[in-house]
Amino acid sequence: MIKIIPAVLPESFEDFEAHAARVKSHVGRMQIDVADGSYAPSRTWPYTSSEHFSELVAQDEGLPYWEDLEYEVDLLMRKPEAALADWIKAGVSGAVVHIESTDDHGAIVDMSQNAGIDLGWGIKPSTPNEKLFEIIDTLGMPGFVQVMGSDSIGHAGEDLDESVFDKIVEIKERYPDLTIAVDIGVNDETAQDLADAGATKLVSSSFIFEEGDIRQNIETLQGI
Repeated sequence: MIKIIPAVLPESFEDFEAHAARVKSHVGRMQIDVADGSYAPSRTWPYTSSEHFSELVAQDEGLPYWEDLEYEVDLLMRKPEAALADWIKAGVSGAVVHIESTDDHGAIVDMSQNAGIDLGWGIKPSTPNEKLFEIIDTLGMPGFVQVMGSDSIGHAGEDLDESVFDKIVEIKERYPDLTIAVDIGVNDETAQDLADAGATKLVSSSFIFEEGDIRQNIETLQGI
């Protein structure tokens, strides 16, 4: 079955919490897209306002609805190592690190393995798959790979770059058992083709949250 992951680009902690409240009864995991303006052009909580974040890192406060939801954080930033350490302390179960955002992939692998969290390597459509293959063949298999549906990251509502289909096929042929996620451009019109190409995890923000009934939207994607 396709795994569906709702995603939020939180404007504030309250915005994050509100999105989590809307999906906690329908899924087991949610993705938090966090950007500090260094890699993606946008900025999100906690880099717009740090309220609650220091408490989460110090473990004085838990992530919203932590008893119902696991979280993975998509680190849309340059040199994400320091941020990853904070989010691990905050209690995430997984993290996406974009291979283009750091030169220290080994440190990222060590941090994720020591913490026992799922590591997903993010890759843009324009980045040759060979760069991803080199990292995997050198450092080992990640928990998953997240293929971005567009080079324009950090924004909701972007269209899917059709070159992504061939990209997924090539990754699947190289690593048949690897979980392949897609983020950006995932909706009821693209999900079937993404699944046919080899994606088994679909990350969606606009389609799930912006129109219609959230439960029905999730079930539509799950039914692919």
